[in-house]
Amino acid sequence: MAHKSIIRQWYWHALISLAFVVLMTLFFSGKYPAWLHYSYRGVSLTHEMSYGVWWSAIGLFIAGIIFAQVALLSKQQYLPAWPWYILSVAMVALCFDEIGSLHETVARFAGWQGLLPFAMIFGIGFLIALTSLFKRKAMRGVVALIMIGIGIFALVAGLEFIEHDPNFLHHFWRRFRLVGEETSELVAIGILITAGLTAMKRTGDTNCSFLNATCVVERLYQAPMLIFVLFVLQVILTLVLIVPNYTFFPEGNPSALFPVCLFFCLGILARQEIQQGHQTGFWRFQTVLFFAASVMQMYNFNTYLNNLFLVDIPLFVRAPFSWMIAVVPYLSLALLARAKGEIKFTEILKYLCAFFLFALVVVSEMRLRFRVEYLFLAFSSTVAYSCYQLMLKMRAMRP
Repeated sequence: MAHKSIIRQWYWHALISLAFVVLMTLFFSGKYPAWLHYSYRGVSLTHEMSYGVWWSAIGLFIAGIIFAQVALLSKQQYLPAWPWYILSVAMVALCFDEIGSLHETVARFAGWQGLLPFAMIFGIGFLIALTSLFKRKAMRGVVALIMIGIGIFALVAGLEFIEHDPNFLHHFWRRFRLVGEETSELVAIGILITAGLTAMKRTGDTNCSFLNATCVVERLYQAPMLIFVLFVLQVILTLVLIVPNYTFFPEGNPSALFPVCLFFCLGILARQEIQQGHQTGFWRFQTVLFFAASVMQMYNFNTYLNNLFLVDIPLFVRAPFSWMIAVVPYLSLALLARAKGEIKFTEILKYLCAFFLFALVVVSEMRLRFRVEYLFLAFSSTVAYSCYQLMLKMRAMRP
C-alpha cells in the first residue's frame, strides 16, 4: 500500500513536470501557437521567476519538509536525526538558489571558481549525512536514491559550466540541451522526493504521504518567534541590501523565498483544517488562495493572462496596483475571523490601511522595474506574515 502511495505521488509530480517540459519543447521547436509565443515567459523553465521555476523550487522545498519529517520520526525511534536535518537544510538551500538564482549571481561577479566554497560546503554536508545513513542497512537504498538525485544536479551544473564555451554546440542544439537539463533537474527532484517518502516508510510512517509530513509545517504554530525573526530578516535584507543593489540580481529574486514558502505552508495548514472538519467549504477556498498566492510571487498572473489571451487590460498589471491582489488571502481569512468574532473590524482596517500606505510610499519607484519588484516582495512578505498571525490567533481562540 505504501509503495502505491509513493507511485501515485510520483505520478502527479511527473505529470505536471511533463507539462512544463512539453511547453518548453514546443517553444524551442519553432512551431508554436501565438498564445505560447506571448505567454511562454510565464511558464518557462529556462527563464527566472516563472511558474515553471516555482514548481521546481517548491519540489525541493517539499523534499526538505519530508526529510525534516523523517528526522522527527527518527527521534521517536531513538535513531540519529541530525543527518536528515542536514539534508533538509540542503534542500531548502537549493530551493533558495532556484528562486534567487544565487549561483548565477556569484559566478557573474566572482567567476565559476567563486562557487567552489559553496560546492565544498554542500559536498561535505552530503558526505557526512549520507555516510551516517549508509550504516543503517534499511537506508542504503534511500542513500542510493539521494546520491542519484544529487549526482544529476552536479552533472547539470557541469554542463552549465561547459556551455559557456561558444564552440560547445550549434545554437539549434543548445536549445534542446536546455530541454535535457531542465528535464533532468525535474527528474532529480522527483527522485529526492521519492527517497524521502521511502525513508518515511522505513522509519515507521506506513502511509508514506507528503501530507503526513505536515506535522513539520504544524510546528509553525509552535514557533511564532522564529517566524517573526525570519520575517524581520526578510524585510531588512530586502530594503537594506537587495533593493539598493538590485542590479546584482538581474535574473532570480532572493526576496521571494519567504513569501513563496510561507504562503505554501499556510496552504498546507489550511488543508489540515479541512481534514479536521472545520468549515470545509471555506478552507478549500482558502487553501486555493494560499497556494495561488505562493505561485503568484513568481510572476504577475494578470500580465500572464494578458499575454495568454492577447488582450491589453492594464488593470492590476503594474506594481504597486497589482500588489493589492496579494491582500486577497488575508482579506478572506480576516472576514471569516470577524464573522466568528475572533477579531475586531478595526484590526482588519488597520492592516488594510498599512498595506495601502505601503503601496503609496513606493509609487515613486515605478520607473525602476526590478527595484519595484523587490519592494513588492517586502510587501507580500508582510501580507504572508499577517495571514500567519491571523491563523495563529484563530487557532488560539478555538475551544
